[in-house]
Amino acid sequence: MRVKLIMVQSMNGKIRITDDSQRSWSSTEDKELFNNITRDIGIVLMGRKTFEEIGSPLKKRINVVLTGNPEKYKELELKYDKYLYFTDNPPEILLDKLEKKGYTEVALIGGPTINSLFLEKNLIDEIFLTIEPVIIEGDLSIFKYVNDKYNFKLNDFKKLNEDTILLHYLKVDDKEYPHAK
Repeated sequence: MRVKLIMVQSMNGKIRITDDSQRSWSSTEDKELFNNITRDIGIVLMGRKTFEEIGSPLKKRINVVLTGNPEKYKELELKYDKYLYFTDNPPEILLDKLEKKGYTEVALIGGPTINSLFLEKNLIDEIFLTIEPVIIEGDLSIFKYVNDKYNFKLNDFKKLNEDTILLHYLKVDDKEYPHAK
């Protein structure tokens, strides 16, 4: 099961504007990239706070929301039937269940706590990180905490528009990439 983290951040490393009145600060090209990747994968994983910020399930994708209280959302699950699930499974158990259902990859779309949970279990295989040419007053970074060192190597990069870049990283282990220590 491959886990692909897909995030956008400002030049100063923030993923969310503090002032909610200007929530949308990423480029049209980043939004298009996000939609294309997540629709191709077909299943997105996110935390409860990210889901609440989005406000409804992403269309044409199965949405899995990690929360400490999945029972609270049973009615919402029923409303969206096969497109929205809430779970309190730890990442490795969730991925195992999804793999047994035939999925081979998932898109991890945040937030920082959920990203950190997957990272600390060494479950993130790829990172697609868009860097937008803005400096914002933000309150969140890609990871809430990091308890160890995790090695990735740059696989590819490209300009999404005149000023926005996409970095694509792949996970490596210390044996593969010894100078990363």
